[in-house]
Amino acid sequence: MGTHKWLFAASAILLIGAPACGGGDQNQGPQTLQMYAFSSSPAEDAALNAAIAAYNKLGRHTVNLSLLPEYDTALQTALAGGQPPDVFYVNDNKLPDLARAGALEPIGDRMDNSADFHESLVKSFTFDGVNYCPPKDFSTLQLVYNPDEFAAAGVQPPTTWQELATAAEKLTRPGRPGLAMNPEFYRWGVFLAQAGAWPTNDDFTAMTMDTPEMRQALQYVADLHRKGHAATPAAVGTGWGGEALGKGKAAMTIEGNWIVGAMKTDFPNVKYAVAELPSGPKGKGTMAFSVCYGVAKASSKRDAAIDFVKFMTQPEQQLAFTKDFPVMPSRRSLSDEWLSGKTELKPFVDGAAYARKSVFVPGFRTVIDTLNDGIQGLAAGNRTVDQVISTTQPAGKDVLGK
Repeated sequence: MGTHKWLFAASAILLIGAPACGGGDQNQGPQTLQMYAFSSSPAEDAALNAAIAAYNKLGRHTVNLSLLPEYDTALQTALAGGQPPDVFYVNDNKLPDLARAGALEPIGDRMDNSADFHESLVKSFTFDGVNYCPPKDFSTLQLVYNPDEFAAAGVQPPTTWQELATAAEKLTRPGRPGLAMNPEFYRWGVFLAQAGAWPTNDDFTAMTMDTPEMRQALQYVADLHRKGHAATPAAVGTGWGGEALGKGKAAMTIEGNWIVGAMKTDFPNVKYAVAELPSGPKGKGTMAFSVCYGVAKASSKRDAAIDFVKFMTQPEQQLAFTKDFPVMPSRRSLSDEWLSGKTELKPFVDGAAYARKSVFVPGFRTVIDTLNDGIQGLAAGNRTVDQVISTTQPAGKDVLGK
């Protein structure tokens, strides 16, 4: 985690060999643990290495870190071969597949003060009622905008859908929309949540695309694009919303707190501010994204691995780990201290209280792909809301059974 890039990860991992037998470490005394992680930024890599070095100095166990550029492939190969790393990053959208495959030791409830983790994040790493792993940190989506353009247009941060539509119109210039956002569920989903819509019911047993609330949400965003007041980043010659904002190709975007590092590195002279997304017909809504520390069920060193994960999720380590880059601590008790000196990021933290998790069930990736195809058509103006619903609803029924 730490940039926007991992959000566009490929389809879920296919797994796995049988887990090893036994309940704890087969050998007593100090253990040598293998950890797999993906690299997201130099700052996060340095923080992770520093945390591991601090743990290793305690002398209880030793952790060897592998930062892997082709993370999903390497993890899949290790799991399938029956020789997984003892500890590894698990993206929230991969959790259901790994849990169903029996790849994870359930450790979420074994952490110190586990009730301190944000509830929305715990839900992201819970499958079939089992809390599998503690969240490392998290991000949410909010409205990021250029305050100078807002001032020039006489626009205040919008608090309702109508205010957002009006602001987008006022901020639009010929060839340049007011709002730029990626055409995908992981951005448009905030409007679904604000309308009280979602692709499935809460327990993922039935599709719920065919509702008035879903139609209202999709049509609202489609109309912004139809009028030219919103556009995709690609339509303005950029790769994502942060680049569109940084290059002045839009006055607003919907992105996560990873945008902070990108703006600092790529557009240091561009002013930006953050506001909570406007409320929809059913109130506030955003999406949470997270990574947890998974412990392999097949590891023979699970007790040592759990000891290490407890160390990594204790408050002092979480604050140290998130100090120099803009992911947020997953413990609620740390929010105020983390915000000290960067109160402008408070909307991202506040989003944790009402964020929807971006996790469904094993095999649902194909349904999201179908929905994304429809959303791209809505943004381009060559698809109707009814067409999107009529293709996504049956695609989901094929996975869920109803």
